[in-house]
Amino acid sequence: MSIISNFTAQPNRIEMFINFLKKEKKQYSKSNLESMFSPQSSAVFSEVYGVVESLGLIAIENDIVKLKIENPKQLTSQIIKEAVFKDDFIKKDDFVLALAWLLIQNTQSLNSLEWSGQVNNMVLKDLNEEFGELDLTNSSRWQHFGYWAIYLGFAIKISIAGKDYLCPDPTEAIECEFKRVFKESKELLIRDFFEYLAKEIPVLEFGSVRNKIMDRAREGLQLPDNLLSFSTSLALLRLEKRGLISLEQKSDADSFSLQSDAENSRIISHIIYRGKVK
Repeated sequence: MSIISNFTAQPNRIEMFINFLKKEKKQYSKSNLESMFSPQSSAVFSEVYGVVESLGLIAIENDIVKLKIENPKQLTSQIIKEAVFKDDFIKKDDFVLALAWLLIQNTQSLNSLEWSGQVNNMVLKDLNEEFGELDLTNSSRWQHFGYWAIYLGFAIKISIAGKDYLCPDPTEAIECEFKRVFKESKELLIRDFFEYLAKEIPVLEFGSVRNKIMDRAREGLQLPDNLLSFSTSLALLRLEKRGLISLEQKSDADSFSLQSDAENSRIISHIIYRGKVK
């Protein structure tokens, strides 16, 4: 079962289902829950339940549906994001690979990422045939993928000249990790910052999924190790503009170049946290 192909299992429905189980003290069997959530049709419930189960967040014990989460007080959106990036889920679902593919696209040229369009031929052109179409086989799957990418904080939907586009933008996903990244130090080398992020979000630079995609990407998409992608550059610049971080260059450390619409690329080596941790 793939997140991309289960259209009724929208992120908000997944969150609502998990929130119900988090708050409800009464115990329910799967059939009880099905009667409650889909009294007239079981199709929606089956897809929602199947995705939550695929994420490893529920299991049946003695005929009772049980939540399988370490910290029930954690935000449900964060619980879902962490589940998406667990190895077991990555191995069985193309969603994370598709997300890594989206994040290496050029944010300055969105014509091929039209919201109502199709990207399957673009995926086949961009990547080694080993990946196929990453389940993005039609416009409906592309849009459903987009809803998930937006929900998890890796993209935004924008309008240009009356047309809607899915723009890769991991700003929100990166900001959500600040509490863990800057727990012990407010200033980090950019390399250290991304090496830590990569452990939690493997679709970003230095992450295992990003590396897998980049190793098989066509010429023109592959980047030198010291050049950040357009989407990551956009995220860092937006976070700096919000006053949450400062990006600095110091001569005694490895430097990375940002890609932006500026005439001169900006070079940075350190990131300093200026905001309040969420």
